[in-house]
This record gives sequence, structure tokens and C-alpha cells, in this order.
Amino acid sequence: MHETTPSSGWIDRLSPNAARVGLVVFVVVAAVFVWIALGISAPVQRAGPSDFDTYARVVAALKSGQGYYAALHQALLDGGYGTTSPLNWRPPVFLMMLSWFPDLETARWVLAALTAAAWALTVAFVYRRAGLALAVWGGIVTALSLIAIGAPRAELSFELFAGTLILISVSAYGLGWKWLGVVGGVAALFVRELAIVYVFVCLIDAMRRRDRGEVIAWVLCLFAYGAFYTLHMQQVAAQLGPADHAATAGWLQFGGIGFVLRTAIYDGVLLVLPYWIAALVLAIGLVGLTRVPRAGVTVLFYLALFLIYGRPENEYWGAMYAPLVALGVAFAPGVLRILVLSAWGSHPPAPPVPRPDKREG
Repeated sequence: MHETTPSSGWIDRLSPNAARVGLVVFVVVAAVFVWIALGISAPVQRAGPSDFDTYARVVAALKSGQGYYAALHQALLDGGYGTTSPLNWRPPVFLMMLSWFPDLETARWVLAALTAAAWALTVAFVYRRAGLALAVWGGIVTALSLIAIGAPRAELSFELFAGTLILISVSAYGLGWKWLGVVGGVAALFVRELAIVYVFVCLIDAMRRRDRGEVIAWVLCLFAYGAFYTLHMQQVAAQLGPADHAATAGWLQFGGIGFVLRTAIYDGVLLVLPYWIAALVLAIGLVGLTRVPRAGVTVLFYLALFLIYGRPENEYWGAMYAPLVALGVAFAPGVLRILVLSAWGSHPPAPPVPRPDKREG
């Protein structure tokens, strides 16, 4: 899954028939996505306080000196959450970090700075891979995705923060900065356990490339997180008592493509647009991600996971992969142009040659 050589990739070597098939598949997938999305109603809200209300309460309790697990336990009980359901107990790293800032507005500015860094890395990556024109386009679409940091209470979103860190990691790998890529992936995992999907993609890729140092780094990451999560669950178990109960519904919901498309709307400006537009953007992004295999495989795994996993009100989990879809949209015009030219038997011009850079791995 190297992302440093712009001319590499099967997409550049398609026969006319294969290119035509690719275009037909894209049109069919986009049409199916849009058709299903047209039947989706407004976002589903959980009964009682929102997750963000609960997290804000926990941060306030931490600032007053209360311990994390006691504060979270009380907030979950008061919010009507199933406290014997492990996934309702978020690991402490993110909310404890937020409690260190003077206020949540300061935390928002810090996260905005991280978002700006992710944007700059992404633009540099697209420029290195595809040239100035697509870098400008990529800067626009990535900004429209990352603008979600300006939404109310966005600083309390585990998924937005983790998704931004994954984008940083993917772009760093694409620029040949392997160890920054590792750091971004590890940080995303410790913010939100759902980032385990991306970590496994990176581990498998490092094994495929036989990069022993990177394989060791990812394995150590998994062992460290396993130990951390075990301690976390021990602290959770210590809080449970007679008042605790399971959630009324599990997370294995088999929501299908409908739920997948609900998650797709959690992508910056798409939040204020109809679901069918988010569905179309997702289809376009998947086309562009053929240029970035690491990101493409990650998004496909998340989409496969959300076909079966996640309750209706959990659609905001889409923020985990949304920035990668925006990256795909940045590359999509170039990929679609190659498909169209190849389908009609024209040989597409060679892509721009990047400046010399050290190879990934």
C-alpha cells in the first residue's frame, strides 16, 4: 500500500473493457446509494441527554477534582445508559485531556490547530501525488470536511478527533514520513477503540512490505493498548453495583446500507445537506481512494463493519472515516478522467512526477 509513487497502481493500466466496467460499476453504486439515501429520514436521537451532554458533564466533574471512572459512572447512570455494556465506558485518555484545558473553548482551538495540520499534510500529499490543480481541489474538499471542528460541541467528539489523526497518519505515509504515520495511528487508537480497524490495516501492510521495524512498532502498539484496555475494564468492573444494568439494545443491529449511508453524512459540510448528497460523495470518494490503498481499504473495512454494527443513534461514528472519503474526493477527478480516456481507447497522459522524496518504509 505504498502511497509515494504517483504513477503506480492498477488504475493506470486498465484495458478499455475494464475501464468501461469500472465506470458502469461506479454509476450503479452511486445510483443505488442515492436511491437508498432518498428514503432516509432525519438523524436518530437517543432518549435522554446526548452523548456530548454526558461527556461535557464528565469533563466538568474532572475539573472539580472527581475521579474519571466515578464521574463517568454517575453520568452514565443519570443519562439512562446501560452501564454493564462495555462500549458505553469510553477509555479515559480523550476526556481527561480535555479536562486539562482551562475551558472547552480552549480545547476547541487546540483541536482546530490539529485539524489545520491535517489539512496541510493532506494538501501536500495530494500535490506530491497528483500536481497543483488537484492539490487546490483537494484543499477545498478537505477543508469542507474538516470544517466539522466548528460544529457545536465538536471538541467533545472522540470520533472527529480520531478520524483527523487517521487522516494525518495516511497523509504522512503518503509523504514518506512513516514514523509520523505510526504515531498518528497509535494516537487515534488511544482516543477511540474503533481506530483498531486502521491499526490492523497498517500492520498488515507493514507485514506485506516486510518492514520489520514497523511491524514491531504496530505489534507493540497492540500489546500496549491491550494492557491499557484491560486496566480500563478492571476500573469499570470496580464501579458496578446493584443499580447498574445492560443497554436495552445491543450494537449488533445489521443496519445494512441504510445505516452506512447515515454514517456518511458525518463529514463536515455534509451535515447540513440531504443524505443523498452524502451518498453520492461517498461513491465518488471510493473511486478516488483507488489512488490511496491504505485509506481505501480502511474505509471499506469501516463500511463493512457498519453494515452490521452500530445502533441508529450511533451514525456519528462515520466521523472515523469521513476525512478519508474527502481525500478520495480529492483524487476522484484524476481517476475518473483516466477511466473515461481508457474506456474510449485513449492513452491518458502520464501523471506529474513528484519531487524526490524518501520512500515509505
